Amino acid sequence: MITHLTPETRSVGRYDVDLARTNSAIDFSLVIPTYNERENLPVLLQRLDRILAHYKFEVIVVDDDSPDNTWAEAQVQQHRYPWLRVIRRHGERGLSSAVICGFRHARGKILGVMDADLQHDDKRLPELLRKMGHADFAVATRRAVGGSDGKWNWMRRFVSHSATLLAKLIARVPLSDPMSGFFTMRREIFTAVDDWALNPRGYKLLVYLYARALQALGRDKVRLSEVGYDFGERLRGTSKFSAKVILEFVLMLFDLRLHPRHDAARVALLPAR
Repeated sequence: MITHLTPETRSVGRYDVDLARTNSAIDFSLVIPTYNERENLPVLLQRLDRILAHYKFEVIVVDDDSPDNTWAEAQVQQHRYPWLRVIRRHGERGLSSAVICGFRHARGKILGVMDADLQHDDKRLPELLRKMGHADFAVATRRAVGGSDGKWNWMRRFVSHSATLLAKLIARVPLSDPMSGFFTMRREIFTAVDDWALNPRGYKLLVYLYARALQALGRDKVRLSEVGYDFGERLRGTSKFSAKVILEFVLMLFDLRLHPRHDAARVALLPAR
């Protein structure tokens, strides 16, 4: 069950539709998946209000019914920020599926995602959006010029570099930072792969979407741009990184390799270039 918490809603099937903003022209939809991020959310929303002030945008918080009531805090923040929408999911959990849920309810021409834990550098959002002028994916990466892992220890760095190598070898993606959870993509690209009943494993969605786009549209059809950023230190809350996250990432890579999906007919959905 999914509940939209907005000033004016109407229940339609399993969903509540936001009546007040349905007809708004939106250029950019930013999805923020949350679970126990109540303390961080107000800080992030205040920053986004300033950084994205010159854009026609919306932010969609997709919360997995957090025990700390992150969804309730987001609902309070809606009275301050008219561009904010909130989805509270019941009985469903997982970062990747939360992002997909947000993308499916978004109205922007460009779709984006970032974490709520303040470790992603929100000041890079305008640069990511500028890159979208000539790209289908723009990814904030710790591996490009100007990027870094921040204060990670050697073990975390080793795991990250190993995951990058595996993604290139198994899923055959050119991403310098395939575990990044901070990126933008064109709505047309998401639409082109969404009819496949997307079912990514775990927390790392970028490599899944990018690989499926390559499979559907062809390697020469998907344009990639990257922006370096410094990975920040978490000041509040608890990291979701774990051995399970790593295992799910590896299983997803093998699924992409062993079960490729091709659908040339979907290419027609993309605008001519």
